[in-house]
Amino acid sequence: MATADERRALAFLVTLALVAGGVRYVGVQRFEREVRAAAGGSPRPDLSARALAAQIAAVDSAQRAPKKRKTRVRSASLSRKPAAPTLGANDAPLPQRVDVNAATAEELERLPRVGPALASRIVAWRLRNGPFRQSEDLRHVRGIGPSTVRLLDTLVTFSGRPRP
Repeated sequence: MATADERRALAFLVTLALVAGGVRYVGVQRFEREVRAAAGGSPRPDLSARALAAQIAAVDSAQRAPKKRKTRVRSASLSRKPAAPTLGANDAPLPQRVDVNAATAEELERLPRVGPALASRIVAWRLRNGPFRQSEDLRHVRGIGPSTVRLLDTLVTFSGRPRP
């Protein structure tokens, strides 16, 4: 036999379920009314009905759009190491090697995948934390991941002394 507290808890849960069902029913009815009003050319349909109509139009246009084919690039040899790039981000020839601890932001921008924002973040990190010791230290700079470190590894040096 259930105790008085258990009966009250059960009654609360049943009441909660009934209220939630009623709210859901009223919401669905209101939504259907708005959709019907929007379809019938009502002068000012509700925002949710207009959003629904926009979503439907977007899906329809996406389904009508021609499919784009993906092309795959096949490499001749997977074990071959990629050649070092010869041009930087601004298509200027790369210097022999860039000293990351002494280079200005403009000099760093000549490296591949290094634009003005990343170059300034490298310089700012160097000023805050001191000189870089090895190429893996570049990973501490936001925006430089493992593939960028591998790419820059042969193009940079580390003098241990920051630029004044």
